[in-house]
Amino acid sequence: MFKKRLQQVLLPIVLMTTVAILAGLMIADRSLAYFRAQSNREAAAWIGFVLEQDPDVAQTEIMQVLENLSEGNELNDQIRAGQAVLAKYGYLEQDFVSRSAEYVWRAAMRSILVSVAGMSLILAGYFWWKDWRYSRQIKRLVVYLQDLSTQTYDLRLEYNSENELSFLSNELYKITVLLKEAAELNRRERQNLEVALADISHQLRTPLTSLQVTLDNLYDDREMPEELRQDFLRSAGHQVEAMSDLVMTLLNLARLDNKTIQMHDSSLTAGELLHVVQEKVAVLADIADVEIVLTGDRDGIIEVDTKWQTEALVNIIKNCIEHSPAGEKITINVKVSPLFAKIIITDHGQGIPAGEVRRIFERFYRASNAVDGSIGIGLSFAKAVIEADGGQITVKSTEGEGTEFCVKYLRQG
Repeated sequence: MFKKRLQQVLLPIVLMTTVAILAGLMIADRSLAYFRAQSNREAAAWIGFVLEQDPDVAQTEIMQVLENLSEGNELNDQIRAGQAVLAKYGYLEQDFVSRSAEYVWRAAMRSILVSVAGMSLILAGYFWWKDWRYSRQIKRLVVYLQDLSTQTYDLRLEYNSENELSFLSNELYKITVLLKEAAELNRRERQNLEVALADISHQLRTPLTSLQVTLDNLYDDREMPEELRQDFLRSAGHQVEAMSDLVMTLLNLARLDNKTIQMHDSSLTAGELLHVVQEKVAVLADIADVEIVLTGDRDGIIEVDTKWQTEALVNIIKNCIEHSPAGEKITINVKVSPLFAKIIITDHGQGIPAGEVRRIFERFYRASNAVDGSIGIGLSFAKAVIEADGGQITVKSTEGEGTEFCVKYLRQG
């Protein structure tokens, strides 16, 4: 900072010094030229006057006198004799006797005045331009700060110099970027919250209606058979459980959208992770009469957030179970390399229509062969969780033959 400030101060100093040196050289050169010309004219005038008064004087004698004067022979005696004559007629040393000396003095003064005036104009123009430029920058920054209060984030970096206002402009630009990003994040959060609330309201309407009907039947029919009453109560319990799961899933999706869920990865073997997943879907697989088979490199190390990735894989396997006929198998194959760990989940069920494969990860999208009661959120939730942990998920499916989900996690070491 001190170096830059020194450069700003040195610039006008160097400019003034350069102009002064050039002016001095010009004045000296012109003064010498004027003095030579005027001295030669006066010498010529003296010679002409002497010849006019005494035409018989030899010109060689006159030129010899001039040469002797230039060589300095007996010059001091001649100067003292001449000064005595001048003093006799009232001329002092500070007075101008020779017109050439007076002319040179006046010419030098004129040159000095012109040079000083020119240098002053140059410096005045420079400082006026600098002040005008600073004033314009300040006015633009003031206007920008006024616009900033109305959330108009449009600061342009037009100044590439290294003065204080440019530093201020750069800092304001950084602040503007932060404010713009914060405003955009707030806008997305509001939109996500609105979408989440609308989704929750929409998806809760059906189970709430079903629950209300069940409770009305229990309340209106006081003499309902006990077996039927237990069926209604179990149905009500399932509805409450479904609503609870739905609300938790939607809230977690909203947290993932807003990036408020932090993944905490830990190292474990693929077999350990898939064992936990298998336990969570064991009851559902038994009910559907579907076998889950683990293959591949189950001893390979992967780095994931165990809690959240377990939830994601459970949602994928549940989807496979729901679309697999009784007696089929769901294969979970693990491949671990130095760069990534890959989990491939394959079923041999209904498959997904070709035109719908690219949409199965959309929130609340239900394929044409979706099971009853599906709300189309499980795969969307699984994709969001996997990507939040730096993973990827892809799907391949052939209608009538089955579906393959491939989950890939990059390894950290």
